[in-house]
Amino acid sequence: MIRTILSVAVLATFAATAVLKGDPSPTNESPSSKKTQKSRTAPKLEPVPQLKSGWSLVNGVWTHSDGYQFIKGQVVRVGTQTHKQPPKPPTKAEMDAAMKKKPAAKTPAEIAAEKAAQRERNLTPRPAPQTGTHL
Repeated sequence: MIRTILSVAVLATFAATAVLKGDPSPTNESPSSKKTQKSRTAPKLEPVPQLKSGWSLVNGVWTHSDGYQFIKGQVVRVGTQTHKQPPKPPTKAEMDAAMKKKPAAKTPAEIAAEKAAQRERNLTPRPAPQTGTHL
């Protein structure tokens, strides 16, 4: 008798789990949770403005809109051959102007050093003010 009850219970458990393994029901996501997921994406990169000659500075490499790059003083084709004349390289004035516009990015070590210096300035005790009444 006990064996039959146990076997029926085990069979019912397996049958119930087989029925429950269907597709999960859709969850009700609030609009605020969707907004937080969208805000976690990577920041958008702004396009680098091109010069009149078609050259732009991208990640430290001069790139032309026709698919050429200016590497080590030479204009190099970086794509399929188009049988066009390669463009003239950017002038020295254009290179200097592009370098001056963008300040150098700080390394994580420099950022940490600045934070430590700021923290040190904030934690140093200041003298008490010497104003008051002598009654």
